[in-house]
Amino acid sequence: MVRGTLSGLMICALVLVAVGSHGYAAETTIKAEAPIKGEGRFYKIGDNQLLFSGYFQGNVAAERGDLDQAGLVCPGLMEINRTTGTQQGEGRCIILTKGGEFLYARWTCTGKPGEGCAGPFTVTGGTGKFSKAMGESRFAIISNVMDVVTTVPERDVTGSFTGQAAWAALKYIVP
Repeated sequence: MVRGTLSGLMICALVLVAVGSHGYAAETTIKAEAPIKGEGRFYKIGDNQLLFSGYFQGNVAAERGDLDQAGLVCPGLMEINRTTGTQQGEGRCIILTKGGEFLYARWTCTGKPGEGCAGPFTVTGGTGKFSKAMGESRFAIISNVMDVVTTVPERDVTGSFTGQAAWAALKYIVP
């Protein structure tokens, strides 16, 4: 009986080691922010409605980990309704870590110019150890884009803005 129990325990231990070593996933949650600069074109798409097509970029300051001092570039679209004072946007982010690997994400947001635009930030993969990364967090952008849109004439215009991107709890899993 002892012999059968020992054999059973050894088999269970080997199975746990095999499963554990292949199924290990590192979950990381960090607070991060990035001062951003953006540029692109603003298009008048209706009465008091504008469409911004461009990007913002910056360097991430994270409390620790692979994303601290990572470069960030996020192309996207933002619709701004000057009558209601609202905005909504969507885009992608490409984050280049200090180690030379990429982390990819998708973002959407809604809000008010001057107050911010917030929504989900979804990690969709990357390169190297981030190739199967996944996760989702809340993301917010605050910028001076309203200062720019008040000067858009009847036709499209190139413009730039500055601001801040922030993640209160950026969570991602690297399998």
